[in-house]
Amino acid sequence: MKIPLSKLELRVLEISYKKKLSHLGSCLTAVQLIDNVYKVKKKEDIFILSQGHAGLALYVILEKYLKKNAEDLFDKHGVHPNRNLSDKIYCSSGSLGSALPIAVGMAVADRKRDVFVLISDGELAEGSCWEALRIAGEMRLDNLKILVNANGYSAYGKVDTELIDLRLQYFFPSLVAKTNMFKYPSYLQGLSGHYHTLKKEQYKEIINET
Repeated sequence: MKIPLSKLELRVLEISYKKKLSHLGSCLTAVQLIDNVYKVKKKEDIFILSQGHAGLALYVILEKYLKKNAEDLFDKHGVHPNRNLSDKIYCSSGSLGSALPIAVGMAVADRKRDVFVLISDGELAEGSCWEALRIAGEMRLDNLKILVNANGYSAYGKVDTELIDLRLQYFFPSLVAKTNMFKYPSYLQGLSGHYHTLKKEQYKEIINET
């Protein structure tokens, strides 16, 4: 059975296999969402990855749009991106729930540019996210564009994405993107997709079936 993977997803898998990385599910579901942002964002706009463990997805996007080398970015920053303006990384992330409040502050500081931020569904267990969403709603930050990578899994189990969607409507008008993991092999889905590192035969299987 053919696995319909994009060039971005294949690049994520290539580097993940080479560097023996986990967080595959997070990176695979995040990379297309970030790509959609970069297709519409203006030069002066800012993108922040709050879902820091999907840093490889951001590196691959920076490779596509800014001609950075994704492997070099990983070697420089590691799994979680570090703030570096020359690399167009505007916020260090890794401690979940910390980047969304920073994005709110940036949106307040300059309302003439858009601030895009990608958070994860599991990250919404952090109270700091809901505090930031409340403030953003009260201040009517139309230039704050929030995307939620709702792939249905956090670090320890399933996430109720329907409940998250309902709660978000009370705080801030937000796009909840429910990403589809079912096209991937079983070892890239669910908790395996968070903790699994690709074995040689699994990587070959994916490449041969694409």
